[in-house]
Amino acid sequence: RVLAKYVREEKVIPLEEAVRKMAALPANILKIKNRGLIGPGYYADLLIFNPDRVQDKATFTDPLQYSEGFDYVIINGKIVIDDDRMTDALPGKVLRHKQ
Repeated sequence: RVLAKYVREEKVIPLEEAVRKMAALPANILKIKNRGLIGPGYYADLLIFNPDRVQDKATFTDPLQYSEGFDYVIINGKIVIDDDRMTDALPGKVLRHKQ
């Protein structure tokens, strides 16, 4: 919803800032190392999307709807969504806050 509504439609937040607030900022706040940025030694968690096509479909009355426009999702270096289609890969894991 943030990408479609507030970045693209209402233009109240730049795309780069929205992505930072969804990736690097939470990883930093929760002190989760090697996540949230792209760089040597970081886990390969990547989302490749067209900002003009991203759209949330979930509503309060029908919440179990997938968003559209996310062409590729790579988690821990494994492709989970390939050309807008789910694969059988389940590479995710629970991330815990470091105190």
